[in-house]
Amino acid sequence: MLGFQHDRILMYHGTPRRDAAALERQLRLVRLAFPVVPLFKLASGSDAGGNRRARVALTFDDGLRNNIDVAYPILRKLDLTATFFVCPGLIETDSWLWNHEARQRLLSLDAHGLVQISARIGAPIDGVEPIVEWMKTLKVAQRRSVEKAIREATPAFEPTAEQREEFDLASWEELRRLDPKTVTIGSHTMTHPILTSLDNEETEAETRDSRFALEQRLDREVSIFCYPNGDLNNAVVASARRYYRSAVTTEAGRLEGAVDPHRMPRYSATPGWNRRLARRMVLG
Repeated sequence: MLGFQHDRILMYHGTPRRDAAALERQLRLVRLAFPVVPLFKLASGSDAGGNRRARVALTFDDGLRNNIDVAYPILRKLDLTATFFVCPGLIETDSWLWNHEARQRLLSLDAHGLVQISARIGAPIDGVEPIVEWMKTLKVAQRRSVEKAIREATPAFEPTAEQREEFDLASWEELRRLDPKTVTIGSHTMTHPILTSLDNEETEAETRDSRFALEQRLDREVSIFCYPNGDLNNAVVASARRYYRSAVTTEAGRLEGAVDPHRMPRYSATPGWNRRLARRMVLG
């Protein structure tokens, strides 16, 4: 039996239909091992201490439509609760996350085309993923210039039905229909930039405006924040503190001791990786 000690947070991203059965099996196992509670209870330290079982909170990043189509019915079926982190600026423009779009456009190129665009933008030439990771290191203006160059190099790109199922974002109407007893809405910035690539004014706008947009559109309080890609520095954390009661990172770990509520670690979870997840959550 797992001890009466440290709480955990699980981090999911996309949940396409091909993973539905594996996700349900995994969440059933998590429910057997831990009480699953809303994230705000861990952030506030509610019910902390004493001889109790370690608890788990579930989170889903990026506000993808497949979280609503696939994960949400499973959560309802199993009587579980979760937090969905959403980027309202991308909903307004009907856009994908920039890294999803860049990756899929680059994957549509043949080897020669990939070499050409790599040379044009000054990126690594050893594959698609290194280019996307390199883009994450750029200042936001330069990254947007690179995105524009990639679009110009892939004028015939048209997302397939499978790609849309994997990367389309949920609409405002779909988010409004979510039962607040099952899903808490959190902010994931306006447009999912790497916050450390922004200046202080841009960071403030991304953190502040996303909360206000979500609360206005969904008529819900939004008090929890998620750092895109897990990138943060002191200025980014300070901005999150101004607008949110708590925030989660992508750093792995349990909630041990006096955890900073604006630097809460999470374990990355992938449906089907049950043994790996269990080992990390017990021993990590």
